[in-house]
Amino acid sequence: MKNPIKYFLLGVLFWVAVEWTTAFQPNISRWISYMPAIWIFYIGSPLTFAFLIYKLKVSDRMLFICSVVLIFIVEILFTGNAMLYTFPIMLIALPASLLIYGMITFAPKWIAEGKIKDNRKKLAIMIIAWVLISISTYINNAR
Repeated sequence: MKNPIKYFLLGVLFWVAVEWTTAFQPNISRWISYMPAIWIFYIGSPLTFAFLIYKLKVSDRMLFICSVVLIFIVEILFTGNAMLYTFPIMLIALPASLLIYGMITFAPKWIAEGKIKDNRKKLAIMIIAWVLISISTYINNAR
């Protein structure tokens, strides 16, 4: 399988898994209430990033900047995540968002290109942030 296709398929998988665990769990009915519109992000983001990476051959720095733009679009414009612009919680939420979106952007790339070993420390930090946010989401949503 070619890297752009691998990236796309892994990207969709990462988007669904990360979005479910960091925003919706354990409330499946709330998650389903956003269907099918939410699939625009689940499919559109990996497709866009695959195009940027493999067709336009953007650098990792530019890919990171595109991830920051995606954070703004998804978290501020569409979901109105007040934690990203409310002081002092933003001091935690902004770096956490960078780690989560970095993971859903770069982990599929590293896997598709066989570069996990070269990036294992970065990925470990991203996964730790993901797990902590997922636990927090579960606790907050289970009430």
